[in-house]
Amino acid sequence: MCHLGAALVGVGLLSSSATTNGIGTLFPVCRDAAVVMYLAGGREFYPTSCFPHLGGLAIGLYWCPPVGLPSGTWWRAVLALIALILVCRLVTPARAMSTLRLRSTLGGRRFSFHPIYLAAMMGLAAGYFVGFEYVLRRWLTRKKALERRHERLDSFERAAERS
Repeated sequence: MCHLGAALVGVGLLSSSATTNGIGTLFPVCRDAAVVMYLAGGREFYPTSCFPHLGGLAIGLYWCPPVGLPSGTWWRAVLALIALILVCRLVTPARAMSTLRLRSTLGGRRFSFHPIYLAAMMGLAAGYFVGFEYVLRRWLTRKKALERRHERLDSFERAAERS
């Protein structure tokens, strides 16, 4: 997801698509939480993983203020994630599906019915996406309000200088 998120940020910026940039920015949020838990568990850190996990997110966050973040980007990100899972299922040979088994583990509990696991993961991802979109939109709104305030102050100062 992180590599695809970074790629979507790049495509979104090249095509001036705020939605594509937004989806690419939201994708690493879900995965980075899992990476932090992975590293907190004492697992090995690979320096080469910094850019795909943090670089795409940083670039996407940097470009969110100029291009904006459309409302409802979270559900588009969920649809893109579902499409990604379906494509992976279709193009991955059965012998290589070691991480795509029909029996999944979540929190030490085995799910023998894989759709329940997928629904739980989609719900968790949707929660992350909604929350992060909310935070980003509040940040962008606050930043734009501050810019408007500075513009009003500047125009007031210019008017005061003229008189």
